[in-house]
Amino acid sequence: MTKFFKFAAAATIILIAIMYFMFFLKNSKKENAKEIYIIVPKGASIAAVSDSLAKYDLIRSKLLFKMAARILGTGSRLQPGSYRIAYGLSNTEIISRLTGSEFAILFEATFPEGSNIRRVASIAKEKLGLDSALFIKTASDTAFIHSLGVPHEAKNAEGYLFPDTYRFYLMMTPQELVKRMIARWKEVLPDSILARRKNLNLSVHELMTLASIVEAEARLPVERDTIAGVYWNRLKIGMKLDADPSVQYGLGLSRPITHDDLFKENSYNTYLNIGLPPGPICNPGKPAVLAALNPAKHDKIYFVARGDGSGGHYFSHSGAEQEKMIRRSNRNERE
Repeated sequence: MTKFFKFAAAATIILIAIMYFMFFLKNSKKENAKEIYIIVPKGASIAAVSDSLAKYDLIRSKLLFKMAARILGTGSRLQPGSYRIAYGLSNTEIISRLTGSEFAILFEATFPEGSNIRRVASIAKEKLGLDSALFIKTASDTAFIHSLGVPHEAKNAEGYLFPDTYRFYLMMTPQELVKRMIARWKEVLPDSILARRKNLNLSVHELMTLASIVEAEARLPVERDTIAGVYWNRLKIGMKLDADPSVQYGLGLSRPITHDDLFKENSYNTYLNIGLPPGPICNPGKPAVLAALNPAKHDKIYFVARGDGSGGHYFSHSGAEQEKMIRRSNRNERE
């Protein structure tokens, strides 16, 4: 019996020692060492994670780390992402960092309403480190974007890259970001909303094109439906839309357009071509789409910026009234 107790005591001590080494012993610490960024890809195994940790000498033993992780059930709780791991942590502390969000690196990018595809690509490069040219190429891959639900009339994803703030725990590829933004468009503007376009006899693509013009023109939220009403009135009577932003988009300009620009032929020049341009000129937000779906009912067919810096417009129902509003706007600019 004495031998049994001695054996049991020895076994208990060994087990406690193993448990201590496995869970609580601090791994090697390096003086003045910075935290290491460990990437956990989608579907990564504990073995693959332990290899990454061992590569940077963050753990003493891959075997003990894997045993600790499996005992704690870490495999089912691993989330893809990039994590900050410091030297001198125990296996338990490392596992805690890899299965929580406190030490995960958050990638975030905000794409404002009215951003065109070039601006979206620029923000993706600045905030997410994506190749802007590759992003535009991906967003212009018609087979790819049509497979995601973008209407087949669309030649690129302009209008369907929904403006919003996107957060990721794992760096996205251009394909993944385009897919995520189009999915968000479908989520915010489901078929139940887009179906209202039938009342206006518009296709989804035409609706998004009209909404993009409203988005680009309306500086004040309160004017969205009024501006939508102006364009809808012009469409109904076969009048050219005369939308400055469409001309700007067609010429690829970031500056305001000049009088000469109005006579430069391209498919987006609504001063020369009747009807809607061939596609959206930016990525509109939900309010602009709703305004396009519910244009204000009025008799206005003209509008001009107030010229006072407010972002508002004067609306007119005739050419003569428009001339008066233009003179009023010019006086505001001089005052």
